[in-house]
Amino acid sequence: MRTTVPVAVAATALLLLAGCGAPGGSPGTEPDPDPAPEAEVPCVVGTWQLDVADYAAQSEAFVLGLGLPIVGFGMDGAGTITFTADGLVATEVDLTTTGTIVAGETSVPLNQRSVYTGSGDWATGSAADTIDLANWANVPDESFPADPEAAVPAIDYTDIPTVAATCTATDLVLQAPGAPLSALWHR
Repeated sequence: MRTTVPVAVAATALLLLAGCGAPGGSPGTEPDPDPAPEAEVPCVVGTWQLDVADYAAQSEAFVLGLGLPIVGFGMDGAGTITFTADGLVATEVDLTTTGTIVAGETSVPLNQRSVYTGSGDWATGSAADTIDLANWANVPDESFPADPEAAVPAIDYTDIPTVAATCTATDLVLQAPGAPLSALWHR
């Protein structure tokens, strides 16, 4: 009987020592003392919806500020912008502007649909509250030809390297330098 007790004690000790290996690794390896922190996802990453009512109010003020005699100004439609974590940005915009241009005794109805997509590359800007853009291109939907005389400018960042970007959990405001209108987006 004396020979089985030392064997049982040795087996128990071996099992206890086996449980003392390095956590998360194979026995004899050291855990990473300084694991890499997870990269913070920029606020702009995700899909945003254009606040059409806000864009319409800015557009109406802009058009009236140009002295264009328009009454019954309206804007309807939708727009989205999506920023990916790997540096891509894309928009889809479909807006219809309506109203009546009144010049003296002449009234001309306005019903202009503007449908386009845009895309490019983005990065967090070097200045606070900015986004750097590259390779941006707007592509109009050929079914709805763009009116070169349209009074309301498109949301277009072509040849604009940096835009102002104010971002919260629910709101994103983008505005190109010197642009008369900003774009308010929600998610």
